[in-house]
Amino acid sequence: MRKPTRTLLAGVSALVALVALSGCTGNSAPEGSSPAEPAPETSTAATFPASARYMADMTAPDGATMTIGVSVDGAEVAAYACNGTDDEAWFFGTQSDGVIDLKSRFRDTLAADFNGTDLTGEVSMDGVQYTFTAASVSGVAGMYTAESDGVRASWVVRPDGSATGVQFSGFAQGDRNFDPFNLDELSDFDVRNEVRNTRKLGPAGPIEFLPGGQPRASINGVPVSPTLVTGTFRLG
Repeated sequence: MRKPTRTLLAGVSALVALVALSGCTGNSAPEGSSPAEPAPETSTAATFPASARYMADMTAPDGATMTIGVSVDGAEVAAYACNGTDDEAWFFGTQSDGVIDLKSRFRDTLAADFNGTDLTGEVSMDGVQYTFTAASVSGVAGMYTAESDGVRASWVVRPDGSATGVQFSGFAQGDRNFDPFNLDELSDFDVRNEVRNTRKLGPAGPIEFLPGGQPRASINGVPVSPTLVTGTFRLG
């Protein structure tokens, strides 16, 4: 009677050992191999349409407001933000895989991602942060600019035809001379405090649209025909 019992116990012990060994080898990588790599993070950005325009009104935590327009044509991007009174920023560059990361001539920044429907992002202007979600727009909505006798007016137009715009009339240079179109050698601090804030800015006049959608406006009493800003537009 003892021999069968001993044989049965030996078999049970072998089975337990085999299960334990299987559990250990199943939870560890073979010797000399690398642990499994975690799945790479994937971007949530989507591909832009071939040509599109976006706009949004923005409010900073302190209550300051800005309006932004963005135009994309292929890889090319142009964007304009202004508050309708005394501040503006132009951004030019390219987008890659639905991601925009641009810096203005006066060191303002624009970062945004396209999610397939809207453009979401953040603008930093004169040290103030604005977040936005810009919807696609069509018709008369978009960015416009016009120039007369060295004075430039620019607008962001909403789908209902209302607009926010700023007029730029040059620089009020102080004690320090600078070339506003060649600022690469200046630090961000100097550009923001000694160049950016010397711009002569004020509210732009109204922009209107004829029945066919043709824009019209005036700069200092001179009639002008504003240009619709596309992604390939660049200021001189």
